Amino acid sequence: MTPNTGRPRILNQAVDMLIAAGCYVEALALPERFVAHGPRDSACELLVQINLAEAEYNLGRWSAAWDRLRGLDPLAAAFPIARAGLAQQRAWIAAHTGRADEALHHWQRAELSDLPRPYHAEHFFTGAVVLIGVGRYDAARSCAVAGAAAAIRPSSMRNALFIRARVAAAVNDWTRAESLCRAASEHPYRAQGGDGLLFWGDLLTRLDRLAEARQAYALAIERDRQSQSACLAAGRLGPGRDESELTV
Repeated sequence: MTPNTGRPRILNQAVDMLIAAGCYVEALALPERFVAHGPRDSACELLVQINLAEAEYNLGRWSAAWDRLRGLDPLAAAFPIARAGLAQQRAWIAAHTGRADEALHHWQRAELSDLPRPYHAEHFFTGAVVLIGVGRYDAARSCAVAGAAAAIRPSSMRNALFIRARVAAAVNDWTRAESLCRAASEHPYRAQGGDGLLFWGDLLTRLDRLAEARQAYALAIERDRQSQSACLAAGRLGPGRDESELTV
C-alpha cells in the first residue's frame, strides 16, 4: 500500500514492490539495510510496517504479522491511510486465524475513503473473506462483486477471481469455484497468488481430479515460491514428486 501524496517514500515503495513480486524475505530484510536521509516521515514508517505484516503472513508467520501491528494506533491516528491500513490488515489476519467476529470488527473500522483508489478492491476482498467467516454469504458475494468492479491493478483483477471462487465454495458451488480458480490461473498476472492456487488444487482434489490438482499445486510452488502456500502445496504433492511437475 502506498500513499498518493507527500514526499517520495523510497523505502515503502521498495517494500511494496518486493512483496508484489513475492520476495517476502527480501522485503523483511530491506529496512535493516535502508539508510534514511532527511526529515522523518511517520506516515511512511507506519505504511512500511503495515506492508511488512503482509510479508510476514505470506510466509505463514501470522502471529508475527499481528505483533508487528501492535502499538501503532497512537501514531496512525493522525494518518487516515494508516488507520484504514491497520484495520484492514488486522481483519485479514484475524479472518485467517479463526477469529471471525474480531475480523468483522476490524474490517468495519477500515474506511474505504481513507484508502487510495487502487486499493479499494482489496478492501472489498477482505470484506468478502471476513463475511464468509461469519456466515454472511450473500454479503460476501456482494463484496466480491464490488471488489471485482473496483479493481484497477492487474493483481487485483486476478485476485477478484480467486475471491469470487472462495465465495462460491462457501455455498458448496464447487464447479463454479473451480472454474473461477482456473480463470484466475490463466490471468496474465502471474506473481504471488499461491494461496489461490493452493485453494484451486484443494478444490480439484475434492472433485477427484487429482492430476489437475497436482498441476495446480505445482503452479503455487512455481509462482509464489517463498509463500507458506507453496510449502503446503509441496506437502500435498508429497516427498516422491517428480521435480518436472514443478514447471507447468
